[in-house]
Amino acid sequence: MVTVPTCKLRLFTWVCIKTQGRKEITPTCPDHGPAGVHSRSFGDGVLLFCEAVMDHELNHCTYQELQAERQDAKAKLSAG
Repeated sequence: MVTVPTCKLRLFTWVCIKTQGRKEITPTCPDHGPAGVHSRSFGDGVLLFCEAVMDHELNHCTYQELQAERQDAKAKLSAG
């Protein structure tokens, strides 16, 4: 079993995936993870769902909140 670096922040659980020599910081499902996440526009923001179980809503937030939390996750996962 391969372990993937993760961190839990206020809105989402984040994972660092290495592909083709690059690191990608992305939300993941804490229950079905690491699982991909599907997003949908929701008002002035975004609604994220687990790809493993499409009716499993992870959370919703504005695009600005999503980008700010992605930066926090990037800092935490890069330090670890």
